[in-house]
Amino acid sequence: MLKYLLTAPTISAVLFGFVAAQTAAPPAFEAASIKPDDSGGNYVEVKPGSLNAHSATPATCVMWAYGVQSSQVAGANSGVSGLLESARYSIVAKTAGQAPESQVRLMLQTLLADRFKLALHRETRDIRVLALIVDKNGPKFHESQDEGESQQQPTSKLARKWTRFTMAQFAASLGEAMQSPVQDHTGLAARYDFSLDLTPYLTPGERPDIAAMMVTAVREQLGLRLEPRRAATDVLVIDHLEKPTEN
Repeated sequence: MLKYLLTAPTISAVLFGFVAAQTAAPPAFEAASIKPDDSGGNYVEVKPGSLNAHSATPATCVMWAYGVQSSQVAGANSGVSGLLESARYSIVAKTAGQAPESQVRLMLQTLLADRFKLALHRETRDIRVLALIVDKNGPKFHESQDEGESQQQPTSKLARKWTRFTMAQFAASLGEAMQSPVQDHTGLAARYDFSLDLTPYLTPGERPDIAAMMVTAVREQLGLRLEPRRAATDVLVIDHLEKPTEN
């Protein structure tokens, strides 16, 4: 029988190798360019293999990267708050191959930490949210009969289809349109297929109010309601932020 004696250096090497193997590097873009840009826009766009932030504030980038709304981002002091909202940047970043959106969000988190020196912590605060609840006549959709991953896809400029979605996932997806955290209070526990079309609520000659249109569409087309409430919600408190490093 062979016996192995592990000396202290050997044990350290084994443990270090184990820890290194368990600690993967955070996802990162293959290349990224950041430039000051006051041309207007202030949004993040994702296409296969790339991310583009169009004249976006750091606050907008943080919101997209972490999947939160403006009421869920706060500066720890006035200096940080000023940097979050005052400057705008164009960010062009490439991924190594086609990455899912969830992975691209993590890559943007890494870029913000590396290039903007972003540091944050989470707090629970009482803020205004929207509760997604079932309307008095009940839901107007049915459980999904198919297996597979949840999918969300546009069917036209103002229409979208959700497949195999939970109500919690749907509530989260409404946050951007409503510009407010949306919480699921429907009590519906399965996965569902449904769609929304905002086209019927357009008023010719007027700028569309997407949030108001969404409230109406959710009630009339899905049998659900969006009700304002105050609730304990996760908030990202930005402790440190700098102007981005040079490309």
